[in-house]
Formats: sequence, structure tokens, C-alpha cells
Amino acid sequence: MKKVLYAILICIIIAGIVVIATIGLNADLIYSKNIEIDVPIDNGYEDKDIEAIAKEVFGEEDVMVQDIELFGDLVSIKVPDNLSEDDLNAKVEELNNKINEKYSLENKVDDIEITHNPKIKLSSLILPYAVTLSISGVIILVYVAIRYKKLGIMKTLITYILWIVATELILLSIIAITRYPVNRIVIPMGLLLLVAVITILGFVNESKLAKLALEEDNNSKKK
Repeated sequence: MKKVLYAILICIIIAGIVVIATIGLNADLIYSKNIEIDVPIDNGYEDKDIEAIAKEVFGEEDVMVQDIELFGDLVSIKVPDNLSEDDLNAKVEELNNKINEKYSLENKVDDIEITHNPKIKLSSLILPYAVTLSISGVIILVYVAIRYKKLGIMKTLITYILWIVATELILLSIIAITRYPVNRIVIPMGLLLLVAVITILGFVNESKLAKLALEEDNNSKKK
């Protein structure tokens, strides 16, 4: 049963690597090449209404609406950057007309600010955590080597490293295969998985230590 499970997990990792190497990961809108459209609205608005209008105008399901002013008088609309300049201008004019009609405004197209945001490298999401994770990893491995030296230092360290790397690769592969959009949630997911793996391995090794201590105690009594 274990061999079958390991074989399935290896296949998932290989498939994930192939997907990442060929078509890459599916980045969320905020990390993809997008167009940011800032629209002034003085009368107050509902995010869901602005989102519905933007989806209708641009024909996109992937739309992000954010408040960017303290008093809610400026809304930012992000949509995928896949339009020509002429098409974009036409869509922005249509968007402006619909928002004016919805909220009884008299905004002009010139009042709207348009920004083309480049694609963000997904590696930049990991870099802020690199130093902290590296230091934490070294400390954890040193503790593991000392705490579980009776179980074999090299064996224990290799087990920890393999399980940590394998589980993170499985998570990344599943994200790649399912085309789950890489967003702000992915890094916390990876960190939670890391903590879970270390915790489980800790319980397993503590159990082994307790069993080993019991065996040593029984052997000493026999002597």
C-alpha cells in the first residue's frame, strides 16, 4: 500500500514539474499583467456593483475591485491586460458611462487614470521569506540532530529534509496541475504545511525515543 501511495505522489510531482516547465504556474490577476483603472466616485458605491459593471463591460470574470481612498471616493478596477489601445479606450468610455448612469455622476474619461501593471515574477513572492526560512531551517535541523541523535543523526536529518521537500513539491505540483491561481494565500499554505510536517515528524520521533527508552530500561532490568 505504501509503495502505491509513494508511486502516486511521485507521479504527481513529475506531472507538476512538467506543467511548470511547459506552461508555468497560473498567477492571480494581481500578479499577472493587468490594467488598473482608477475611477473617482463621490456618491458612495458597492464593490459588488462596480465589479458587476466591470465584468459586463470587459467580458472578464477575473476582475478585482479595491478602495484606494480613505473616504471611499476613488475605486480601483483591475482587469487582464489583453486589449489593444483602441479597444481599451472604448471599454473605458463604456465603463465610465455605465458608472455615471449607476451613480448619477458626470465623470469624464479624462478623470479616469489608467495604469498598465507588468507581470510580477512569482519568485519575488518567496524572496522576502528566504532568509528567515533558511535560518529557521538550520536551527530546526540542529535541534533535531541533538534531540534525536539516539535514532541516528544522519538518518533523522535526511528524513526531515526529504519529507519537507517532498510535501512542498506535492503542494506546488497540485497548484500547477489544478491551475489554482497563485495568490497571497499560497505562501501561508506552504508555511502551514511546513509546520504540519515538522510537527508530525516530531511526534513520530518522540514516540520512537519513548520506545527506545523503554527497551533500554527493560534490558537494564534483565541484566
